[in-house]
Amino acid sequence: MKKILCMCAGLSILWMAPARMQAAGKVNISFDKYHGYTATVDYLKAVSKAYPAITALVEIGKSAQGRPLHVLIVTNQSTGTTLDREKKLVHERRLEVKQPPVLDRDLGKPGYFISGAIHGDEPTATEAALYVIDRLVSGYGSDPQVTALLDGKVFYICPAVNPDGLYNTVELGAPQATNSMDQAEAKAPPLRKDLNGDGRFSQIRYKSAAGEWVKDPSDPRVMLKAARGEYPGEERYALAFEAEADKGIDLNRNFPEGWWAGDVMPDVSPVYTDRMSGYRGDMQPAGSGEFAVSAPEVHALCEFIVTHPNIIMANGYQAPGGFVHRPLGATGDRRVQPRDAIVYDRVMGKKYLELLGAGLPPAWAAPDSIEACRDALAAGRNAAAVARGYAFPYEWRTPYDERTGKGSHGLMVDWLYRQNGIYALETHLWNPATDVPGLSGLKGAALQRALTDYAVKAGGTLFLDWKPARHPVHGDVEAGGWIAATGLNNALPGEVLEKICERQWAYELYRAELMPQLQINDIRVKKKREGGTVVLEITAEVENAGALPTALQRAETMPLNRGDVVWLVGENNQLIFLSGNPCQKIGVLDGRLELPETPAGKSRKTVQWLVSPRGNETIKVVASSLKGGTVVKQVNYESL
Repeated sequence: MKKILCMCAGLSILWMAPARMQAAGKVNISFDKYHGYTATVDYLKAVSKAYPAITALVEIGKSAQGRPLHVLIVTNQSTGTTLDREKKLVHERRLEVKQPPVLDRDLGKPGYFISGAIHGDEPTATEAALYVIDRLVSGYGSDPQVTALLDGKVFYICPAVNPDGLYNTVELGAPQATNSMDQAEAKAPPLRKDLNGDGRFSQIRYKSAAGEWVKDPSDPRVMLKAARGEYPGEERYALAFEAEADKGIDLNRNFPEGWWAGDVMPDVSPVYTDRMSGYRGDMQPAGSGEFAVSAPEVHALCEFIVTHPNIIMANGYQAPGGFVHRPLGATGDRRVQPRDAIVYDRVMGKKYLELLGAGLPPAWAAPDSIEACRDALAAGRNAAAVARGYAFPYEWRTPYDERTGKGSHGLMVDWLYRQNGIYALETHLWNPATDVPGLSGLKGAALQRALTDYAVKAGGTLFLDWKPARHPVHGDVEAGGWIAATGLNNALPGEVLEKICERQWAYELYRAELMPQLQINDIRVKKKREGGTVVLEITAEVENAGALPTALQRAETMPLNRGDVVWLVGENNQLIFLSGNPCQKIGVLDGRLELPETPAGKSRKTVQWLVSPRGNETIKVVASSLKGGTVVKQVNYESL
């Protein structure tokens, strides 16, 4: 049985944020309030202006209401290469037809994609993405680990996948998880009702026999979700927000993998208008959209991912939960490759639980005990858990319910994994029971009371006292409770939010260090003359110096993927090949990380050519992996 190597052990110490060295031109950022869409875009533009050598800001599309979607590319812009930069076209275009432009250098580096706010009412996700950007750009040149990462890898960060929902939630105070309606219907501003005139949009509560909420008998500030039969004798209430926004579809149900038109996002919130419920104006369910990739935001994101096949890691931030979803949401582990599941759970999952301070499943803590773990689970557990040797802990799981067979469809994480060969995750940030000081171990009403007390101490910026108000439809109501942008879905700004962001940053650093990295170790040349002809025997050793293989299991068979290749290139295309093809396929190179229950693979491959150069031809070996990077090394033969 193989042991998992210890990776980045120092990342487990989180709670004291490391001192940051101030970089020249640093763009200051704080996390004491949510940035929303407008301030996020301002920050991205300021960063790209302040750090032109390591960032580039690109607009990848527009939202339903016409707001731009931005991706910040973070990498050393002067390092890296691509195959088309090293090998000239054999037959160039003529007759005033322009040559195709060379690929950007970042496409020759292993890529990491991070996104936030696919649901607009989750600004915590945007903040975490901005935090990662800040740590990357401010650490370059002062932090050796960050500097090495940005020299050899590339981060693509989209802090606001859902610009309209984020804008309506934070700037307008109208919580909106979905995107907006289509252009024809999106011109009307969100409905805003500041019922008590306090200048803030919070909640409303009103008596309703069909309501699903009751006032906490011991603390009437707190509203408790009450199932049928719970809290007998307590008056029932409906709960909503003062402000509301027109809603479209759930963007995280609109991706091609596992999508179908009948799958909808259920409406689970008590409502007082059809627009608040997440339903369109005609009361049809607003879920996965009319067809896959029908949402302009999803279309833009899919186009970006497809045109950046170097991406091998991805994480989509959401809130709340305090857990990670890994693929597959539609089918569970039935369509997850065994080696990929091991990498996900017993490498990435193990590290995530360690950072949270959560207990590990026995099979993760002691890989040699896997058979005993399977035997222990055989009675009373589902077949999938027995096959793995462990049941998923709360903090790390799939969106698929293995007991009921109910799945979620059209998820971004499924599409990234199944169709693009990416280690994709969906991190649900923020769990008040573990992230707020002094609340550990509390549940239910006790947790809600303690969280309300904590919020009130913030000075009325998160939670407001309930006051009588008059609603145009429901008559007498009370306005107050949680501020719309915060609610209970999002981390409390300030110390709590920053601690969550710091923990997530540590995890992204860990995963970034797992990425593959191609390198050319050695080139050996034997030179001889046959008559007046120079013949070279060239041997090159290529290695994956990264922790993980250069592709996920079977990913090289996907339409958008390929195995690794090694080219022997003459500067002027003047090499005569006597033996060995100019391009040699070497498949997928294994990584340096040993995986439990996984046969050892080869992380090094040797290739050989017999060639005759014409004149003093400059010769290079170019090793290219779609997701492991492209590297080049010159062949020295003139002095032989």
